[in-house]
Amino acid sequence: MINSIETKHLPVKDLIVSGLIIFIMSTIIANIYNPLWGFTYAFGNVITLVFLSWLYKDSWSTHQ
Repeated sequence: MINSIETKHLPVKDLIVSGLIIFIMSTIIANIYNPLWGFTYAFGNVITLVFLSWLYKDSWSTHQ
């Protein structure tokens, strides 16, 4: 199932932007509240992005 995704067509710009947003927000949360909350926020966002990646699976796969 993993092999059916064409990784050369992944939107790299979107991945970089979302990664920066997660990193910046988790740093802010860790500095304001608690480092554990910052880690929890970052971990939760990464898990959410992984589980919701099925929404974009059709655009990653080539239909030949």
